[in-house]
Amino acid sequence: MKNKIKIAIVATLLSSSIFAQSDNYFGIGVYQTKYSESESGTTRKYKKNNYKALLGTHLDDNWSVEGQYTDFATDSITENGAATVVGMSGTSLGLAGLYHFNPQVSYSPFVKLGWHFWDFKITNTTTGVSKNVNGDNEFYGVGVDGKINETMKYRVELERMKTDGNNLDNIGVALLVDF
Repeated sequence: MKNKIKIAIVATLLSSSIFAQSDNYFGIGVYQTKYSESESGTTRKYKKNNYKALLGTHLDDNWSVEGQYTDFATDSITENGAATVVGMSGTSLGLAGLYHFNPQVSYSPFVKLGWHFWDFKITNTTTGVSKNVNGDNEFYGVGVDGKINETMKYRVELERMKTDGNNLDNIGVALLVDF
């Protein structure tokens, strides 16, 4: 129930800002996610290609707000380089503010800062036993938006999502379309 309320708040804030503006965009991208955790001499890792969808609006020439949904595909977690019977999958729903440094030319570097609500499922693939872990934390990133034509752009970015003391690092590309 708590996550549903948070999702409703994010959706309301985003939709009210998007429909108040006419300079909106939609994007979809492919990102490689890396996660690493060390505990008691054991290193656990997750590395998988995932996808992200985003919806945003430009508030002015330099500032924009966007909501994003990231789907983390199922993959096994490795321990000390060896595959395990533990698999991880999940989602993230976030809202971020972006500052674009050079918005009037063919490319525009940006920084972003936001908050996301995440939900992961950890499953033992042998027994089928699983547990859900979820929460909300900050995320931030840097990247470049480049102009393809008047309505299409590409994005290259590096993003770090916090998840209760751990980091999910995402690097990827996306196609953005103005509407």
